[in-house]
Amino acid sequence: MTKSKRSFLFSIPVLASLLCTLSLTACTKIRIASYPPANTAFVYSKDDSVPFSTLQNAPVNPDRGFRGEAYITLGTGEAFPGSGTDAYAYLDSCLERLSDDDVKIMQIYVYLKNYCNSDLPASAQEELKNYLEYLYSKEVRALLRFAYESSSSDKKGPRTRNIISHLDTLKDFFCDNASLIKRSVYAFQLGLIGLWGEGHSSVHTLNKRRIIRAAFDAFPEDMFVMVRTPQLLSLVPEEYEARAGIHNDYMVGYSHEWGMMDYADENYPVLLNKCKYSLNDGELPWGDQSPEGMSMSGIIAEAVGYGLGTLSIEHNYTENGNEYLIKQWQSVLLDEEFFSANAYPYNPHLLVDGKISVFDYLKHHLGYQIAISNFSATQCEATFLITNYGFAAPFGYTLNVYSDGVKVYSEDLDALNIFSEKYISVDFPGNELQFELVNRRSGEKAFLYNDLPVKNGLQTVRR
Repeated sequence: MTKSKRSFLFSIPVLASLLCTLSLTACTKIRIASYPPANTAFVYSKDDSVPFSTLQNAPVNPDRGFRGEAYITLGTGEAFPGSGTDAYAYLDSCLERLSDDDVKIMQIYVYLKNYCNSDLPASAQEELKNYLEYLYSKEVRALLRFAYESSSSDKKGPRTRNIISHLDTLKDFFCDNASLIKRSVYAFQLGLIGLWGEGHSSVHTLNKRRIIRAAFDAFPEDMFVMVRTPQLLSLVPEEYEARAGIHNDYMVGYSHEWGMMDYADENYPVLLNKCKYSLNDGELPWGDQSPEGMSMSGIIAEAVGYGLGTLSIEHNYTENGNEYLIKQWQSVLLDEEFFSANAYPYNPHLLVDGKISVFDYLKHHLGYQIAISNFSATQCEATFLITNYGFAAPFGYTLNVYSDGVKVYSEDLDALNIFSEKYISVDFPGNELQFELVNRRSGEKAFLYNDLPVKNGLQTVRR
């Protein structure tokens, strides 16, 4: 939501309601699925047999990194409800403002406020379709969140039956527009419930369990759905659990009632490990509403710990001409001693004189960052090491390898999460070995963090 709207909405009653709602650990049983322990360090030394990218020539890859934020209110064409601002004009202004930051993901709030107590008409569905087409034309993809309620002073909101009816309609919409959704949507946030779709402070008492089940059923089955709190994560049906991630909308670098979970909670390490196997997102509070004592090192720890794929720079970056934490971090440097002491992944080839800014560290290590090294070739075979330097796996991406244009290897990389690396051997009877990272849903290509010539969209190593 816009800063001015959020400033107005955070009245004392809303804060109290939010505090009560997000502090449910004591009275709600937390159930988080267990996964195999993720790696905590790299094992292999890397050589320079294949040149690495530097900070200056690193690729701008899709489905990861810093993200922006925009809104559309179906039925009025506005951005934020009641703003009077055209949704397309607002999106354009956001993209222009973030044009130097290599943003490839926009969190899009789709407000259904005008249909709280009615069906979702064909006209609203057409609005959504046109907006997603426009977003795709801008070469960014949506982190999509549907919401109804935008102001604590407005006592109009949906009931459970209204939300489920809309999800039934949206399920058909996603099916009828499957190609568009594959091209234009990166992932979903659960949304739907309460103020801004954050899962709290709804006008009516809602059956969250029913809504969560209906949402996971409605959203495309090959896409992740992020939820706001561990309490909501605990309500995800077992058959959908593998598709469930989290979005922490209040990262401050220490335990906070509005964050994800108290660091001392016995479930916290289980949650962090679960996050290594899902798609997750985060944001800091607005710059002019930041609480005391926000910790840079703590926020980095949360970004790594939650395995964030994206992080908002709509919040706490630049607001109304003021420069806040994320902007200030462009001039705060980290060194290899910091990474080693904290056991954080990093690509040493992105450091300049042994250092990298906090801003650039996050920009390049959020999500996946794939590179190859340790390349060797015989007369008919090649071997190389593939390494993920990022915080998260390249979910939805496949590595294809070609020898003089003939595919000799293909592997989905969804399991290549934090600190993952793997030796791969392929047939190589030719002169050029070519590499391709491609998204299985959208067809969009990403690139290795290697400084290699590109031919026909493939990065190439010559014998």
